[in-house]
Amino acid sequence: MKFNEDSRVKIPTILHLMRLGYKYLSLKDPKITWDESTNIFTDIFYQSLERINPGITDLEAKQLYDEISLSLENEDLGKAFYKKLTDKSGIRLIDFENFDNNSFHVVTELTYKKDDDEFRPDIILLINGLPLVFIEVKKPNNQDGIQAEHKRIKTRFQNKKFRKFVNITQLMVFSNNMEYDDS
Repeated sequence: MKFNEDSRVKIPTILHLMRLGYKYLSLKDPKITWDESTNIFTDIFYQSLERINPGITDLEAKQLYDEISLSLENEDLGKAFYKKLTDKSGIRLIDFENFDNNSFHVVTELTYKKDDDEFRPDIILLINGLPLVFIEVKKPNNQDGIQAEHKRIKTRFQNKKFRKFVNITQLMVFSNNMEYDDS
């Protein structure tokens, strides 16, 4: 078996996430749809809204989606989106009271694209269809692998074309599957 980034880090990470309850989605599945301008998986998003907000109308859900998309354009490092995400009154995006009521999915190599600029994080975690976390993995002992990737992400996130993706991202993880050193 060839040992590379996928076999040494990405696949073990995905398997671990699946043991934690995340469902793997293949982007090649024609039934899987997402809005490429936000990378929100719209079918999952709307189904989750209905589950955690009984009685929500289609119009209310669509209006909320439009509000979210608009808030992702702000130059506020995602503060407006975060406020919507954590708001406990009105329509909730995440059920913090009954966390099992949410849907958890993992996808790989989801393209973040605006015009001619793009990048693909290795692993994306979706909560209720919202791409809130991305994980970049490097094979162990890759000299400067994590630091170089961090620098690339920092540069990418300064690109205004990626503003929506910056504002929706709540957590970025960089891993090389090596033991943690606390010394």
